[in-house]
Amino acid sequence: MLKDYVKEELVFLNLTISDRAELFKKLSTFFLDKGYVNEGFYDFIVEREENYPTGLDLETHTVAIPHGNPEFIKQSFISVVTLTQPIKMKKMENADEEIEVDLFFVLGLNDGMQHLQILKQVIGLIQQEEFVQAIKEAQTTEEVMEKINGMAVEK
Repeated sequence: MLKDYVKEELVFLNLTISDRAELFKKLSTFFLDKGYVNEGFYDFIVEREENYPTGLDLETHTVAIPHGNPEFIKQSFISVVTLTQPIKMKKMENADEEIEVDLFFVLGLNDGMQHLQILKQVIGLIQQEEFVQAIKEAQTTEEVMEKINGMAVEK
């Protein structure tokens, strides 16, 4: 199921980004230009992240799963992003704490039921240290796609 949403053009490896606003701006512009989202996606995702943070500290690694509201999504997608240097993200379970994150799964899903199923799958994958390391070490979008497609088959 995940492989149906992760598209090669939405895999961004080793981006150099200074903070989450810059990351969200860069991604939002790309998603808008490619027809995945409507105007308003950027503002929504920034505000949502401020009020309902998505940074997860999973002991051996950190990940964030920012996601937009279905009203701003034209075509459902999952974007996989790695950074050259981590940026600060607020923790999901405690918004007063920040963690350093260099791996993101950005969800843009236009169906509420689908959203929960996909979120469960993503959380299942990011809890696997081997999967996370493989994504972080990937040098090509093809490597990321192979890993995601392989994990989706194994599930």
